[in-house]
Amino acid sequence: MTVGSCQVFDVAVLGGGPAGLVSALLMRRNGYKVAVLSRPSNTGEKVGESMPAATNLLLKKLGLPLLDTHTHDLITGTQCYWAGHLTQQDGLTFLHGCDWRLNRNAFEKMLAEQARESGVQFVEQTLLHLYKEKTNWLLITDKEQSFQADFIIDASGRSTMMSRLLSIKKEKGAPLVALWSSAVLDDATYKTLSQQTFIESQADGWWYAARLPQKRLIAIFHTSAEYAATLHKHPHLWQTKLANTQLISKHIPIDPVIHAERHINNARDTRLKAYYGTGWAACGDAALSFDPLSSQGIYNALASAAMLYKALLSNNRDSALIAYQQQLNQVANIYQQKRQQYYQQAYHEFQTEFWKKQLKENIRKTVAN
Repeated sequence: MTVGSCQVFDVAVLGGGPAGLVSALLMRRNGYKVAVLSRPSNTGEKVGESMPAATNLLLKKLGLPLLDTHTHDLITGTQCYWAGHLTQQDGLTFLHGCDWRLNRNAFEKMLAEQARESGVQFVEQTLLHLYKEKTNWLLITDKEQSFQADFIIDASGRSTMMSRLLSIKKEKGAPLVALWSSAVLDDATYKTLSQQTFIESQADGWWYAARLPQKRLIAIFHTSAEYAATLHKHPHLWQTKLANTQLISKHIPIDPVIHAERHINNARDTRLKAYYGTGWAACGDAALSFDPLSSQGIYNALASAAMLYKALLSNNRDSALIAYQQQLNQVANIYQQKRQQYYQQAYHEFQTEFWKKQLKENIRKTVAN
């Protein structure tokens, strides 16, 4: 293959999402020559918009603009109808105040602007090949361009580029997908909607519904890939599932989301067996991805990027990376315990194959990509 001229960087970051942008920005601020390699920008709607109230504390620590209600919305609480029991939480009782509902595109645009202003170079191309040379990496893209980097940060999300290209082992939870649709509402309808989050379990999955910034409403059903494909193919079944919710159908107008275009995303949780190796490390969903029930995906992306940055700048990088591995494992174990608790309750209530499989495969099996 004929390869064009080779650019050299101190750090190549794979992925242009929150974890990748924060990683690139922090490394660049400390004098490293950094490139972010990602697929061409997708400005379409993205799911995964909840952030805990403590987010602004983290953003302040990272020297980034804080969330505000001009761009994002506050989450005033949660109503959860799970395994036949209703629980409610008022956001005003939380230690740090209300959680946040992100305008996801605006948030990532802000992070990208911060990175560009710091001098990060963006390469909107697809990585095809990755080779470890003596002391650096050779990266080759679909445009037949090549890049060299001393260190690689894999922040490529659930696609885990390093894992795929280098056959790094990872652990996977039970298969889970998110079938979702969102709709733009008129002013009058939008203003009547609660700013709470609504969560509800059913026999073959669980729902999430919420008002979003920019006058949008979203409904997401988390289930098996096979059942999601059936619901996607037969809109009347999707309509019936949503209409039969005991909680959500009483709090949101279901007609707009029923008739909106449906999308499917992978929601399976994963974890790399090792979060770092010689000349590379992973953060965000590329290292550890959560079941959406946790509502921690984006916050974990930012927090793990910050933890990795701290480890890479340590005078004793090897020891710091070991500590980084231990920190992420602690986060993963806490998450698994909470997930197990909720899913056990659902299985006891419904006794269905879906919940049985979710519990069974929660005891992870190590697999290679």
